[in-house]
Amino acid sequence: MNEGLTTRDYMEDYCIYRIRKEVPLPNYDHVRDDPVNAVAARIREIGTQIETKNPDFFARVCDQLNVNATTAYAQFKDLADELFRDQQNGHQGVSWGRIAALIAFSGRLALHCATHDMENMVPSVIGWTERYLDGNLNIWMQEHDQWDGFMDFFDKDKARERVQDTVSSLVTSVCKYAAFGAGLAAIACLLRR
Repeated sequence: MNEGLTTRDYMEDYCIYRIRKEVPLPNYDHVRDDPVNAVAARIREIGTQIETKNPDFFARVCDQLNVNATTAYAQFKDLADELFRDQQNGHQGVSWGRIAALIAFSGRLALHCATHDMENMVPSVIGWTERYLDGNLNIWMQEHDQWDGFMDFFDKDKARERVQDTVSSLVTSVCKYAAFGAGLAAIACLLRR
């Protein structure tokens, strides 16, 4: 189903799609307006649904990160590590829902960069997401059928319920991520209710 596309291809497709929903982005003419395949279309759909559930939350997280070239990757990685940390109660830290949450966050972070005079960081956000997925989660993704597993997890019948669970996981993880400070943690915890 993935037709030889790489993680980078999917991350670039989603991040550029996300930016184009808000602002023009002429430096990415090579990225199609239409999704390149069914997996890219589903990533777009699920990412949009996740962000739509809590748009203010995503904006605040990006603002709170205070992104700059020196600190951005470390902050991105810390957030991703918290998102995928093994949970109490025997719940596994990695799931397709959490991967979708990371992708949705990456798209919002790419938009934040593009709209805050940091368009030069958009390729970095795409690369960080690719690096995290391929470096930290590759074995899990292989064991769960790669992007075909993503498609199965977010099939049309279960997508809405799975998106709600994904948003809850993301908000909970950010609540635990102390580097965002008490203000963001309080906001995130309020959004979870």
